[in-house]
Amino acid sequence: FGTFWWIVAFVFSFIVILGINVIYPILIAPLFNKMQKLNDENLLNKITNLMHKCGFSANGIYVIDASKRDKRLNAYFGGLFKSKRVVLFDTLLKALNQKELLAVLGHELGHFVHKDIIKSLFMNALVMFVLFFLFANLPDFVYEESHLTEINAGVFVLLLLFGNVFSFIIAPLINLLSRNNEFKADQYGAKMTSKEDMKSALITLAKENKAFVKSSPIYTFFHLSHPSISDRLKALN
Repeated sequence: FGTFWWIVAFVFSFIVILGINVIYPILIAPLFNKMQKLNDENLLNKITNLMHKCGFSANGIYVIDASKRDKRLNAYFGGLFKSKRVVLFDTLLKALNQKELLAVLGHELGHFVHKDIIKSLFMNALVMFVLFFLFANLPDFVYEESHLTEINAGVFVLLLLFGNVFSFIIAPLINLLSRNNEFKADQYGAKMTSKEDMKSALITLAKENKAFVKSSPIYTFFHLSHPSISDRLKALN
C-alpha cells in the first residue's frame, strides 16, 4: 500500500475491534462461561421496564456462572447493534438485593444514555490513528539505531516496544474522561432508582471486589479509569 500503509493498518485494526465488540457476547463470552437466560420473571420484568425507560433494547438478559472462577461482582451490556445483551454475574444476583441490582443496571444504562460506549470507541480510534501515524513517520535514523533494516516491518516492532510508553503518556487524559463518565453514570443510576440504593450497591461491590476504598490523587491521575469508592460516594452525596 506504499506510503499510506498505516492508514490501511488503522482501518483494518478498527474494523477488527468493532467486529469483536459485535460477536463478543454471542460467540466469545459463551466459550468461557455458561450463559443462560434470566428465569426470575419478577426481576426480568423490572429490568425490562428499566431499559424501556431509557430506550435501550437488548437481545436477551443472561446470567453467567462467574462464581466458578472468583467472587467478583459485575454486570455489563455487551455487544453492538442487534447483538446487545444484558449480562449478570451469578455472584451479583446473590450479593445484591433487587433494588441494589437495579441501581447497578441503572448505572450501566447511564453509559448507554450518555453514549459513553460510542465515545470510547471513537476515542480509541483517535488514539490508534495517532499511534499509527507517529510510528509510520519516524525518521530513518530511529530504525537504523535500532538495527532494524526493514523499515516497513520494523515499525511494528517499535510499536510493540514503545506502545506502552505512548499509552502511559495519554492515559491520564483518557482516565480523566472515564472517571467523569463513571460519576455521571452513578448519578443516572441513583436517578433511576434512589441515591441510597446506588450507594449501598457501590459499597457492596467495593467490599466483594476487594477494591481500595481510597487512593491518592497522583495514583488516581495516572492509573485509575474508575474513581475510588470514597470519591463515588462523596459525589453521590
